Amino acid sequence: IGTGAFAVAALPSLTGNHLMRTNISGIAVAVWGTKLASFLFFRALKVKHDTRLDDTLSTIGGTTVFWAISFLWGVICSLPHTLGTTSSDPGNKYTTIVGTVMFIAGLIIETAADYQKWAFKSSNTPAQFCNVGLWSVSQHPNWFGNLVLWSGIVVMNVPALGWARGCASLASPLFMWSLFYGQASGAITPAVELAKAKYGSDPTFLKYVKNIPLIVPRLFSWGKNNS
Repeated sequence: IGTGAFAVAALPSLTGNHLMRTNISGIAVAVWGTKLASFLFFRALKVKHDTRLDDTLSTIGGTTVFWAISFLWGVICSLPHTLGTTSSDPGNKYTTIVGTVMFIAGLIIETAADYQKWAFKSSNTPAQFCNVGLWSVSQHPNWFGNLVLWSGIVVMNVPALGWARGCASLASPLFMWSLFYGQASGAITPAVELAKAKYGSDPTFLKYVKNIPLIVPRLFSWGKNNS
């Protein structure tokens, strides 16, 4: 529902609009939202259950917080595009190109990571954790791809926004980094505890958690998890 809403919300910006920047931005959001919503819906039909949300959704308070964060995620994450549509400035063609390349790269990373994990889970036993492909250099490469693609949408639009709206658009990748890191580190959801309970007896998993960065691949040493 959440990612699909992005695609629907992006459609108005594609009608009666003659700015290359906002057209590309709108298409990018629509493509990403449609792609990810389709994958998540397919996964939900197959898996039917997500143990990471059991405790959260077991109470009214937890459910309220979950949907409130989901609402904030939708509003804040989409800021680069929604603010971009409020400007008639064509922006900068070079940053539009750079932003488009970043978006495509991020989309490829996110899609490849999701596919690799799905394929791994489908062909291995539940006792095995995914550490192949992109998952061998990041514990959450799909989130890294998401950060890259939305940062690309920021780059596309920020030259046309001015200081105030430009700074506001940066809330998107910053909020997502906080959200993703909170989940990856176990501060928001019990995902880390569940993973340790499931794979903690495997020395390879313990070594993986210790040596592989949480989100940003080791090529970018500042994102490495040194715990």
